[in-house]
Amino acid sequence: MNTYSLDQPVPSSASVRGARDAYLKENDFDMQQYDMDWVPVNLFGLRVSIPNPRIRKLAVRYHDLHHLMTGYGTDEIGEVQISVWELKSGIRNFGIFVPLLIATQIILGLVHSPKTVLSTWKSIPTGRHVKKPSYAYYEACLKLTMGELRQAHGLPIEGIAGPRRLHGDAPKLS
Repeated sequence: MNTYSLDQPVPSSASVRGARDAYLKENDFDMQQYDMDWVPVNLFGLRVSIPNPRIRKLAVRYHDLHHLMTGYGTDEIGEVQISVWELKSGIRNFGIFVPLLIATQIILGLVHSPKTVLSTWKSIPTGRHVKKPSYAYYEACLKLTMGELRQAHGLPIEGIAGPRRLHGDAPKLS
């Protein structure tokens, strides 16, 4: 299994599937968590469990790809940044639950780190999202390189962020 430096986004030549697997490992996540009925999340240091309805089970797969495409980390600030990116990129077709999660994250970010939210908003190019996200499209994305995936979503092939930081529960890398 590949590992990637946290100092920069995943290289454009990396396979999306390999990058996703490395991302899951470095964050101590696994594929089974995608399909759990309740999932633990951290909201600025507070650990809570939230329901994981069918639409979120699909959305979280894309959310993880968004981290890989952009290079934003999984720490509190990175989650705010990815939420801003998802909002600005026009995330849709994920029902009401997912946009509420994104809005909550951004509101918390505005309270906690307003300058980061505003500078992130200004710095991100408007991306493109697939009109009807599906498991089939997600599986097709896994067959691409990171550069191809970024281009398909209107991002520079090298990503837009870095260095990325991991959430507090992630294993410490040596």
